[in-house]
Amino acid sequence: MPTVPKFSSLINACLRNRLAWILVFLHAAWFLLVLANMSPPAPDLAQFLQRGGWSSATVFAGRPFHFEYESVFLKLLFLIDLPSALVAIPLDFATGSLARMLHMSLNTRSYVAAAELLLVASFEWLLIGHAIHDSLASRGKGTWLIQKLNRHFIVVMSCIALFILIAAPIVNQRSRELGFRHGAISFH
Repeated sequence: MPTVPKFSSLINACLRNRLAWILVFLHAAWFLLVLANMSPPAPDLAQFLQRGGWSSATVFAGRPFHFEYESVFLKLLFLIDLPSALVAIPLDFATGSLARMLHMSLNTRSYVAAAELLLVASFEWLLIGHAIHDSLASRGKGTWLIQKLNRHFIVVMSCIALFILIAAPIVNQRSRELGFRHGAISFH
């Protein structure tokens, strides 16, 4: 079974890779900002759907979601995260079944699904970051960039975190002021 040690060493290398973690944090920032930019949470829609109501929309992280009416940034994020979303399908079946057994509401399950998507996509970005790191490490000027990122890792990560702490509430407040923005979504 030489595949298992190779996979294990790959995962360990990804987890120790600072460039990979920077990409994970940037992705998480993007994820949180597009969520903050969506329509405000709509627990009533989730309750309506859970009772058997029909809508052309669903609920994602507690918010009304219809791909057609979402921002280009959310559409692009979903496109980039498509590989990890496909990998997450079996996990979603398992967590979805468990959530139903625990009698979680559709609204709560939508938050679990969003967290699951973020977690699986983070692994994708760890792998991408590791691949980029290896590519840069094989070039002369790439090693210079890696050394700079390693030296300033804490500063870069702090800047990303600070940006999210400032930007997400501002974007979310704007989103709440705009209210529900999907007037063409039908409910039956």
